[in-house]
Amino acid sequence: MELHQLRYVAAVAEAGGFTRAAEVLYLAQPSLSVQIRKLEKELGVALFERLGRKVVLTTAGEVFLEHVRPALFHLERAREEAVAVRNLQRGRLAIGTLPSAGASVLPRVLAGYRAAHPDIELRLIEHNVSADFERMVQVGELDLALTRAPWSRPGITGRVLIREPMVAMLPPGHRLDGLAELDLADLAEADFVAMSTGSGLRELLEASCRRHGFTPRVTVETEQLSVLAGMVRNGVGVSVVPRLVAADYPVAVRLADPRDARELAVVWRAGGQLAPAARALLDLLLTATRELSDETTVDGEP
Repeated sequence: MELHQLRYVAAVAEAGGFTRAAEVLYLAQPSLSVQIRKLEKELGVALFERLGRKVVLTTAGEVFLEHVRPALFHLERAREEAVAVRNLQRGRLAIGTLPSAGASVLPRVLAGYRAAHPDIELRLIEHNVSADFERMVQVGELDLALTRAPWSRPGITGRVLIREPMVAMLPPGHRLDGLAELDLADLAEADFVAMSTGSGLRELLEASCRRHGFTPRVTVETEQLSVLAGMVRNGVGVSVVPRLVAADYPVAVRLADPRDARELAVVWRAGGQLAPAARALLDLLLTATRELSDETTVDGEP
């Protein structure tokens, strides 16, 4: 049983004859008759009978068509829905993001995305651990995730979006306030305000400090970037974060060592084609981060 045969049965029943149905279907009448006979042979029952010059459904044909019509209706709806998804008139998109990227990179991107594609449902998931995002992308819980590079999980692919320098967030009036850049070792004796243990930003802080020969003395931990900024602003301690995280903070001094940097990436599941909604967002992310790269570089001028 083939889909076109079902459509032919419905057309003949509606037209009341093979000739008119063939005209409606833009099909040669003999071809139409052959397909109906093939279907009747497969079913083992006649679907139509002739009453004078008309063709009418048999009892079996009436019962058969009762199921065919809703099936054809739902198939047409399925086709329309698929086309709507292709044309970005409908769809769902699940995005994972590190909180720092969610606050700095995503707002302008999602504003443009929503303006262009208002009918796409967006679900945003924030998390501090990049490895969790890789797992969620791999199993299909997320379409895309903004995370740290490099990614390592099998079955994941992606693109590096931006490489940004690390900066020292200092209280206003700090002894190093006003420098164009500083050596991280100059903060070896300072008290630090840091994100919670296990978070990506905490790992970056500790890795940078180890590179410069010390372990940061963390006196305050928090899970909120706004709390971290408030603590530093009021002199509780200093912190070290990627530049985009400190974009709105008044005293952020670039670290002199170019190795002290973060690479942000977008990842998705490998081996398949991105859904249209995800592809459109990826294109916007690449454009937006190219613009950010002009403002935020490691080797060039800021």
